[in-house]
Amino acid sequence: MRERHARMLDLAVEVMSTEDPDRVWPLLAEELLTALDAALVVVKEEPWTRERGSVAFWSGRPEAEERHHDESVRRRIREGYPFADHYGAGEDRAPRSAAGITGARVWRHSATADALHRAFGTRHVLGIPFPGAGPHVSGFMVHRPGGDFSPHDVRYAARVQPLLKAATNHRSLLNALREAAGADRGREANRSLAAPLTPRELNVLHLLATGLPADSMARRLGISPRTVHKHLHALYRKLGAADRLGAVLRAQRAGLLEGDPGAS
Repeated sequence: MRERHARMLDLAVEVMSTEDPDRVWPLLAEELLTALDAALVVVKEEPWTRERGSVAFWSGRPEAEERHHDESVRRRIREGYPFADHYGAGEDRAPRSAAGITGARVWRHSATADALHRAFGTRHVLGIPFPGAGPHVSGFMVHRPGGDFSPHDVRYAARVQPLLKAATNHRSLLNALREAAGADRGREANRSLAAPLTPRELNVLHLLATGLPADSMARRLGISPRTVHKHLHALYRKLGAADRLGAVLRAQRAGLLEGDPGAS
């Protein structure tokens, strides 16, 4: 455990030093995948409802990448069984596995466990909620196949819990600073286009500028890769670009992105 915790401390230093909010979740998720021998990490940053709420996935197994777009699976994850009821009922925020909350037999025969196993091949989930009170719970859910999470795994999760919360607060601050600095300038630049970009097209544009492939953009935005490609085609048309690089360069020159290549 000491080695795992040391890695997370080193990672926390790296996260708190970054100025890019888009790097925070991948850095944390990759460490949790390794430290907890997991196949899938889901981030719950905001209060979810069954009908809506962003669902961000990171997976160490390529076969799981195409399966999280199933809305029935996403609904099961948004429901947060059994974590939403357990953590929402009181002030307990200790990391717990689903089977530890419900009992192994109840969890094994639940509709949620069945849906997750069919979609991702996982059998157990560890909830790592952010510290705080109230009925709406946010945090990480770590999924893995095989046996349930051990007491050592749960203790590790409890030790890194404050680090995850601090990293999340840092990410929120970076997003706020980014929005404050670029919102007015970006809105004016967008309005000046003959065909302004939609809010979702602007989201795709900013992810495009980071170099993410379409599949990764889809996971970040909670949409399908096919929908991402539709947004990309619309971007190319509106910006008069033939490819990804051309779209980013034209967007920079138009003032939609930071880093105008034509600036002196």
